[in-house]
Amino acid sequence: MIGLRLAALALLLTACGGEVAMATPTPHCRPAPSLAPPSAAAAPVSATADQAQVDPGGTVTFTETAAGPATVQVDCAQPLQVVVTDGTGLSVYGGYSPPAPASACEEVDLAAGAAETYQVTWPVESSIPGGTYTATLILGDAPELTLTLAVGTLPGEC
Repeated sequence: MIGLRLAALALLLTACGGEVAMATPTPHCRPAPSLAPPSAAAAPVSATADQAQVDPGGTVTFTETAAGPATVQVDCAQPLQVVVTDGTGLSVYGGYSPPAPASACEEVDLAAGAAETYQVTWPVESSIPGGTYTATLILGDAPELTLTLAVGTLPGEC
C-alpha cells in the first residue's frame, strides 16, 4: 500500500516537472505627483488646508481668513466649523475651532487691509478608508468654502 502511494507521488512529480513557473511581472510604479494644498475664496473669506493628501491617523489643519474691508458675524464659542464628507456625501467628521477672543467674534468689522484668522484641525481616524474627501468650512455669515483632500494613497500611486 505504501509502495503504491510512493509510485503515485513519483508519477505526479514527474508529470508536474515539465512545467516552468513564471514570475508575474511587477507593475511599473511611479511616484505620486506633488499635490499643492487646496485653497478656496469667496469675498471676504479665503481658506486653505496645510496639505492636500493625508494618511489615515494623520491630521489636517484648515485655516480661514476674513479680510477687510468687510463685516462678518462670527460665533464666539465655536467660530469656525468644518464638516468633512466622503465621496458619497456621508459626514465623517465635524469639528470647531477654539473660542475666539472678543475682538474676533460677534460683529467683526474689518477695515481695509485688516484680517482675522481662524483654524480648526481634523484628526483623521486611522480606520478611515482612502479616497477623496470634501471639507466644508463655515465661518459665521461668511460664504461657505469647500476644499477637496485625499486620504491615503490614490489609485495610480505607489
